[in-house]
Amino acid sequence: MLQTAKTIQVDRRTGLTHGEFVREYRNPGKPVIFTDLSKDWPAKTKFTPEYFQERFGDREIEIGGKIYTLNKLFDLLKNSTKENPAPYPFKLNVRKDFADLEPDISPRPSIATPDRTHSSLIPKMLLNDLYDLEIFFGGPGGEFPYLHYDFLGLYAYINQLYGEKEFTIFPPEQQKYLYPKPGSPWLSEIENHHNPDLKKYPLLAEATPITITISAGETLFIPCGWYHTARSLTLTISVAFDQLCESNWKFFTNECCIPRGNNSVKAKMINAYLTGAGALLSARERLMGTE
Repeated sequence: MLQTAKTIQVDRRTGLTHGEFVREYRNPGKPVIFTDLSKDWPAKTKFTPEYFQERFGDREIEIGGKIYTLNKLFDLLKNSTKENPAPYPFKLNVRKDFADLEPDISPRPSIATPDRTHSSLIPKMLLNDLYDLEIFFGGPGGEFPYLHYDFLGLYAYINQLYGEKEFTIFPPEQQKYLYPKPGSPWLSEIENHHNPDLKKYPLLAEATPITITISAGETLFIPCGWYHTARSLTLTISVAFDQLCESNWKFFTNECCIPRGNNSVKAKMINAYLTGAGALLSARERLMGTE
């Protein structure tokens, strides 16, 4: 059995100001649960299984090499059980395939600004695999397939709009127990991470995970470098978006260099370029009062 963290608590906060969030959570790299971040989204009341089936039931999506209509997808999710779970996650890339849903998950909460993920100063080759706005569907018993921290060290905001989801998170200092994948440290090599083989992964026994359940209307903020995984306790609909800003820019820069070999000429060029671009963006944000 894994240990359970005794001293780390994840706060639930309502009415946080931007300044309070930055000082108390974002910059220190501390997770928090917002109770009101998605309160102005039309999706807060619209996003139900019935809504997606009635409006998009015949729309096809590809998941894991298979084609599903949303009607078929929700049939699977409604029949999912802990003993016989439906595949998880089913997810929609909103910007690419479901742009007509963006108004339902707007405006972007001001607390999650500024955001540099779409800055013209970032070479597109560095963000080719980034899907920064996604809708996740899950059924009871559905478990995320791997333990990870968010790609490129971005901040993650997981907005629960329907049902309940359980998250297991690990502070960055526990990476040494989580078997990061060489060359891709954002991924853990641990298989079956919800029921791991501690003989195969003995260091994991030293880790102290934090388990959190979030319900409809709540948002979990996960700082960069925090490994996490999730499973649906009920039929769930979640919206996830990312943030890149001054306080995780260095982490992002380092992540961009890792696949190219930290000491290679290409990595050093990327590091130098992003360091300069980050300074420019920070100066612009301070001038505009948006840091």
